[in-house]
Amino acid sequence: MVEGRGIRYWEEGLYLFRSDDREAAFRRALEIGEGSQSGGEEETRRRTRWVETRLAEVVALDCLGPELSEEEEPLEVHWMRLPATERIAFDHKFEPARNMPSQSR
Repeated sequence: MVEGRGIRYWEEGLYLFRSDDREAAFRRALEIGEGSQSGGEEETRRRTRWVETRLAEVVALDCLGPELSEEEEPLEVHWMRLPATERIAFDHKFEPARNMPSQSR
């Protein structure tokens, strides 16, 4: 999110971690996402502007089995940047804790 401009692109990450149940997994996913938020000044040729990375939502929670050891968690296994397909203002407040995601498969 760019101050004065809004969303620039989406960043998506895929993490593996252990959890006792779906509710605990959702809370843990929120913690991971909130821990990835950041903000700071970005220099351009013309000016300095404020840029933030915010957690918008937890897209999916899937149970993959008990193979992951506790020492490996959370394990980021995929990350990508996608172009924004909609306009979202910089002052928009995302509420990721309001929507428990479905299972993707």
